[in-house]
Amino acid sequence: MGDAAELLPLLSQSERRVLGAVWRNGPVPRSDIAEQTGLADASVTRLARELQQRGFVSDSVRREGARGQPTRPLELKPDGAYAFGVNFSHSYIDLALVNLAGEPVATERRRLDRASPERIAEIAAETLQEQLVSTGVALEKVIGAGFSLPGDFLETPHFLHAHAAFPELRGRDLSAIFRVAMPVPVCVENDGTSAALGERVHGIGRKVNSFLFLHIGHGVGAGLIIDGRPWRGARGNSGTIGVMYPNSEPRPSGQDLFETLRAEGVAIDDFDALDSIEPQECPPLRRWLVRAGEQLRLAVHVTSRVMDPALVIVGGRLPPKITEALAAAIDGDAAFAPSRVLPYPRLVASTLGPYAGAIGAASVCFYRAFLASDASEIT
Repeated sequence: MGDAAELLPLLSQSERRVLGAVWRNGPVPRSDIAEQTGLADASVTRLARELQQRGFVSDSVRREGARGQPTRPLELKPDGAYAFGVNFSHSYIDLALVNLAGEPVATERRRLDRASPERIAEIAAETLQEQLVSTGVALEKVIGAGFSLPGDFLETPHFLHAHAAFPELRGRDLSAIFRVAMPVPVCVENDGTSAALGERVHGIGRKVNSFLFLHIGHGVGAGLIIDGRPWRGARGNSGTIGVMYPNSEPRPSGQDLFETLRAEGVAIDDFDALDSIEPQECPPLRRWLVRAGEQLRLAVHVTSRVMDPALVIVGGRLPPKITEALAAAIDGDAAFAPSRVLPYPRLVASTLGPYAGAIGAASVCFYRAFLASDASEIT
């Protein structure tokens, strides 16, 4: 049973700076780390040795030229630490044990008979224990469990204004419920910011300091990374771009997609049912993609002009092939046509794969434990 605050003291600020340089650019020579961080060479050597002793980084051997002396740049040690990620829809739950290098060493999708916090916590605790046994990973190596949540936060931390598909999540202290069930510290975050951190820690955004993550779930939202840090806002609800699309009208959301497909005779209940549908073979889906892409151009354009990101990443709960089709339908050139005289960001689809949501949830723990500069970044 643990609180997310237990994660923060894991590393000193200087250790975080060194590990962050390795995370973003590894394998990386110590001299480059000193240049990137502004730390003295001797300090980098000492800090690197301490991180090696704790099992978080290791030397990689490279030769400079045919007869050159081997160099030993630092790289992450994948088995140095693990985090557990939990991401759920209304009828299923994705769970992943992820190593320090961002590789899922165990994944599972389980049916969710009831989307209550108690049932979600029960399945998460059971699956974590099962995955530890199957992989041989020791519990002591797991720094935390991250839960990504479908909704926006209320004034009270960890209380959620959940999507209508999740009525049992409303008015509950979700973090407290999850902490009781889990044998490791717990982090909670909304879906958009969780997904953005997945990209920042383990995905396309690792080397990009500022980007916008466009998240398509039951609703539509976004996660913001600005100057390398998640921008959560005063209550953790930054990126709530769904307000641009009234619920009474067609929207570029997952729930709207379900309703559109059902009206055309396509049996669909949840996002996993989309796995078997090919966009090019489903005319209703193709039409929805065209309409949703056009709708999302305004949100991408306006939000990007406000925050000036280097990249816009499209992702969320849609299967990878549909996410790629949606990114193509949005069309970055078309989205920024009204202000094309100014430079504009590239628009790409997430490449983290079908368990991107669980990887993002695990990344909340990795970010807090190893990369966050202070406790205010993630509550």
